Amino acid sequence: MTKGNIEIIVKDLKDHPQCIHGPTILFSREVKGVRRNFFACSACRERKHCNFFLWEDERNKLTLSKKQIWEQETMKYLKNINHRKIFVTLNKVIGLPPTKRLYCHNCSEFVLEMSESKHSDHNLLRGLTDYQLNHPSEILLPAENTKKEAQYLFSKLSVKTIVDIFTQLGYKDVICIGTPRIHEHIRSSCDDMNSILLDIDSRFHSFFGPLEYVWYNSFNHHFFFTEAGNVFKDFLKSSKGKNTVLITDPPFGGRVEPLAFTFTTINNEYKSIHKTKSDLPMFWVFPYFMEPQILNSLPNFKMLDYKVLYDNHSSFQNGPKGRKQGSPVRIFTNVNPRLIKLPEDEYKFCPLCNRWVSLENKHCSLCNNCTSKDGRSYVHCEICKRCVKPTWKHCRKCERCTQVEHKCLILKFSKRCFHCKEEGHKKSECPLMNIALNNRRKKKIDKRMKKKKIHVE
Repeated sequence: MTKGNIEIIVKDLKDHPQCIHGPTILFSREVKGVRRNFFACSACRERKHCNFFLWEDERNKLTLSKKQIWEQETMKYLKNINHRKIFVTLNKVIGLPPTKRLYCHNCSEFVLEMSESKHSDHNLLRGLTDYQLNHPSEILLPAENTKKEAQYLFSKLSVKTIVDIFTQLGYKDVICIGTPRIHEHIRSSCDDMNSILLDIDSRFHSFFGPLEYVWYNSFNHHFFFTEAGNVFKDFLKSSKGKNTVLITDPPFGGRVEPLAFTFTTINNEYKSIHKTKSDLPMFWVFPYFMEPQILNSLPNFKMLDYKVLYDNHSSFQNGPKGRKQGSPVRIFTNVNPRLIKLPEDEYKFCPLCNRWVSLENKHCSLCNNCTSKDGRSYVHCEICKRCVKPTWKHCRKCERCTQVEHKCLILKFSKRCFHCKEEGHKKSECPLMNIALNNRRKKKIDKRMKKKKIHVE
């Protein structure tokens, strides 16, 4: 399981050293021709966000003082959070008229009238309505660390569609991992459903009670507080093994391997608790081009044609600002696709595949399947004996279909592009990467010109 020069060694993390985000992950990389293992943070992809780093072969050389520093950092990270105490404050705020409800974005907490002076120079949100209290994802500012926390939030249409699918399938208890808007919708609009939110964004402590929200890291299945882990286990037990479903929307830049290991762990725990051989139904929201990685870890999953929409990402929306082929985000699930009905206005039922597909997806009699994945109608290549993207052409030198403009024979040895995730070219040759670089250069030039203009004036 590799990504470039970095490999993840997937195994139980219980005996791994811990950073403030819980057990670290064991990575492996080649250093001067020698492969060497190291422990690093599971949640943060950049060292500046969590600087934990330890070579595996130096683990026994750890000093007591270094261990104490890590323990102190963890205690500091957790010390200001007392969920029961915060829940008491939430109930006080609910009892106040909207005009007296205040939330401090700087401190990530509600502000009662008696302590307002302490937040005089802070960014305060005043006049919170009941709707806002029940839908915090709509008022919380985006977290600064987009490399750790998922920043993209489902649109109301996608929330309704997903919950409607759950209703059709008879699910009553919903485990929401990194999907606050699904949790909010169920709490406020679904009397016959229960849900629990597991999320790494600790700000949700202020808005949901101890039985509704659990502070959680999905990359290592870590509950920041032991009692929160017990709450989750109780939720798993409550349904008696029936009508429970898991929905997750992890950060798109996160590695698939540890996430798949987490969901497999949860599934095994579910089956152990209820003494059943049936898997826990799961819905994993991720870009379509990550299908090979997901199926490599979870081969029983299938990709649905439903295009998931987001409120705060222009490429993941419909309309003039959206991607031409529609959102690239799909749902991967271990539930039989034949049981899942999609909205009739944008999707159609294929009687040959016996499942719902997108309108542009054409059934190929040779592949015996509706083959489109990226929002366009694929075409069949007689030589490759499979359907490919309509803009691709067969290259006899490379012995496969690929982009018209490419360097021959390199394709045989190259892997999937690490930037756009498409096959047929490397990151250094990626057209989308070139566009991104040009946009960055343009912004820098514009910034310099603006500074010069201010200076001259």
